[in-house]
Amino acid sequence: MEERELAEDIKQQQYFDAGPAPSPEMDEGTREMGPLYPFLISGGTNTERYYFTHINDTTEYKFNIRPKYFADESNYTEAFPKRIKEILDANTDAKIFCVFDWDTIYGDETKLKRHEDFEKQFKTEISNGSVAICQSMPSIEYWFLLHFEDYTELLKDYPAVSNRLAPYIKPCFPDTSKGLKQLLKMRKYLEDSTWVKNLCSGGKLDTAIKRAEENIKTAETAGDLENHSYSYVYKVFK
Repeated sequence: MEERELAEDIKQQQYFDAGPAPSPEMDEGTREMGPLYPFLISGGTNTERYYFTHINDTTEYKFNIRPKYFADESNYTEAFPKRIKEILDANTDAKIFCVFDWDTIYGDETKLKRHEDFEKQFKTEISNGSVAICQSMPSIEYWFLLHFEDYTELLKDYPAVSNRLAPYIKPCFPDTSKGLKQLLKMRKYLEDSTWVKNLCSGGKLDTAIKRAEENIKTAETAGDLENHSYSYVYKVFK
């Protein structure tokens, strides 16, 4: 009986943190009880995982991050429900941010229907704010672009946003001879936090938050969001 109670206690503690949030190599474990940090689950793997981990380590923003919360972009509508239920079952007061790229379903009616079904499944949680949908069109790289310029025209795919972002962000990496996709997808380039420190330096993170929120508000008011690039990642920092 004592062993069972101990196991349940560990399960409840694993999502709390009194100090720095865990690195991407850490999985569940026990830590001192502290504030319940928001949870991040993502449709992307290395880029998002290391970006938010470095945010944890270099800024005042803290999150619960686990490697298993970062899945293949193409099947986030299957992966997210499992993770959301897992987190809410253990922590009824949890705040969960769902980060993913919109270009994976842009113009695909079948995938769009799956996304709509996913949102319907968690309609109550989305409505009460415990689950936040944080998509970027076309991808999280557009969120990075907002750190450098206030660009709102529609970028339909990764190459379009990559070409615009590359001159700004490649100098954040030691090896500028590599293509941007290599730099932002491969662990060996992402695990050094320098790129995120540079990305956020000089108040650029606050600038990106303001731009993303204001641009979405303007486009939604005009009923024209579908004709713009946008990122709801700003919600993670509000």
